[in-house]
Amino acid sequence: MKPSQITTLIFLSLCLLLASSIQLLAQDAADIMFKVDRVENFSYNSSVRTIRFSTCQYAVDQGRMHCTDNPRVVIIESVHKDYFTPKKEKDAKSIDVIISPIADKGTGMLVWKYADQGEDSDFWLYLPALGKVKRIASKNEGSETGSVFGTEFSIEDATYRKLKDYTYKYLGDDTYNGRPAWMIESIPTDQRAKKTFYSKVISWIDKERYIILKEDLYDQNGKQYKQLATRKVEQIDGIWIVTKTSMNNLSTHRVTNYDTVSIGFNMDIDDEFFTQRVLTDFAYREKNMVKYRTYMK
Repeated sequence: MKPSQITTLIFLSLCLLLASSIQLLAQDAADIMFKVDRVENFSYNSSVRTIRFSTCQYAVDQGRMHCTDNPRVVIIESVHKDYFTPKKEKDAKSIDVIISPIADKGTGMLVWKYADQGEDSDFWLYLPALGKVKRIASKNEGSETGSVFGTEFSIEDATYRKLKDYTYKYLGDDTYNGRPAWMIESIPTDQRAKKTFYSKVISWIDKERYIILKEDLYDQNGKQYKQLATRKVEQIDGIWIVTKTSMNNLSTHRVTNYDTVSIGFNMDIDDEFFTQRVLTDFAYREKNMVKYRTYMK
């Protein structure tokens, strides 16, 4: 065999090895995100929690962020239940109702999320001042959806990402707050790209717990728009869960801190609780919540 032929064979072998390595890294990235999905969405089948949102305009001074106005604090009660499909995927239903401040008390949102890739989530919003339930469109068509109770979390942020809606790429290893992490890039598929506000998301994944530690979210122009940062992770009843996080809107310079005040898992929740009646019928909702609150720690 001539030297030139040997060189060609070596070159082809290296190309095949590189292509195989790239494919392997893509597969590893998808596998990592699959495990993240299992931890986030399959660790428990129902939950009830009290959540505190604190939102303010901020400035950065000497590398430290501080509020430049009085934070707007909203406290909600949230109830969630999963419904597993024959394909071992899950639909989910949840209801979130403001309990403070008094001016917004009773404002609520009902959400039905579907595992099927082709189905969008259903959202209903109830405003006591109007006395009626309004359906909210979940299709973004490239624009950002509305805010969740005036926070920097959008409706899209509050909807879990379906694994099949994205392709994944391993970007390397890093650390975040002292935790070893994988960096994974998520790019929406062509179908998903028509509906999402984000052109890509870069996630820092805890190597031990498969918890999202940080995310950089990019708008349709490829500019970083928001940053999600986990501030505290706890193991409650054997379940790893993020109990404190923040969403920083880099465009508006507003930040929302999310704090779990109390939480309980795996209680029996009546299916009737996830209907529009719960939004409008205070007596019915409170009768059930008295029971569900006993599970919270």
